[in-house]
Amino acid sequence: MNNGHNAAIIILAARIPLLEKVLNKLYFNWNINFNYPLYIHTFGKLISEKKQQEIKKKFKNQIFFCEVNPAYPDHIPEKELYYNRTYLNYVNKAFPKKRSGYLHMCYFKTNITKFGNKGCLDVRLQKYDKLMFYDDDNELKVKIDYDLFDLSSDYPIVTGFLTKRSGDQEMKDVTENLWLFYSKFIKDNNINPKNKILRDAIKTDDSNAIYDLAYTSGAFEIFNLKLINNNFWNLYLDQANKFGGNYKYRWGDMQVTNLFVRTFFEKPILNLDLIQKEILNNKIDGSDQFIYFNNTDVYNSILFKYIVKLKKFIFS
Repeated sequence: MNNGHNAAIIILAARIPLLEKVLNKLYFNWNINFNYPLYIHTFGKLISEKKQQEIKKKFKNQIFFCEVNPAYPDHIPEKELYYNRTYLNYVNKAFPKKRSGYLHMCYFKTNITKFGNKGCLDVRLQKYDKLMFYDDDNELKVKIDYDLFDLSSDYPIVTGFLTKRSGDQEMKDVTENLWLFYSKFIKDNNINPKNKILRDAIKTDDSNAIYDLAYTSGAFEIFNLKLINNNFWNLYLDQANKFGGNYKYRWGDMQVTNLFVRTFFEKPILNLDLIQKEILNNKIDGSDQFIYFNNTDVYNSILFKYIVKLKKFIFS
């Protein structure tokens, strides 16, 4: 079956040993029927040429490998990067400098229209109208016989599932100054948000209102760029990058993009609720062994593979 949309799938791959398992489920449970091109991005060289050819041969649809070489923005001093904010409990507990690759991931997934820019999507993706972001540890558990891109015609974002954390301390630790940025953007541009929670919060300067919203998963999302990519989006994204929220405060892409679509669209997000329906598992078996490190080939090292095998042997 031919694909019916000018669309592509994107995977930012860091958990390389899991990649073929993830692709198997995505391909044979869905994309084998639609043949959408798949662009696998990595930070640096994580997949050998030999492995790339093996993957291309195994999965008959179009697969492209894209190496991204991210860098910290010039206007942000190193001392202001998130891992140095040791006054935050989350940083002390779970975000050492070796996890700085996660900040590059947040920037990559936020800047969905900055094709070809440093640390962003491959320039070849700028020709598409719709993009699916699919996590490298997702498991599509059952067959889907309809075109998922059909669902995005009236929505700027379609998500696999929504999450709401109601302002727990960890959530606050990864959204520091987000309200400051958002409220200033709204007021400076004389915007009246479509979303009632945000509209009322602007009137009262209620910084906690952003925790009353459910956010997209970040693990499985479809973006309709023909709806999103307008003058306000470009201004909003440029100012968010200048503010440095991804790198200084570890803002996730879902917070940045969701606030935008809830501001400008009556129907901002379609929730497919795939976890509850037992269609998607966003933590495929083995994914808990991997985390985002700095830009090193840690996943392909002999020592790392030995540790993984040893762990399986001990706990089997």
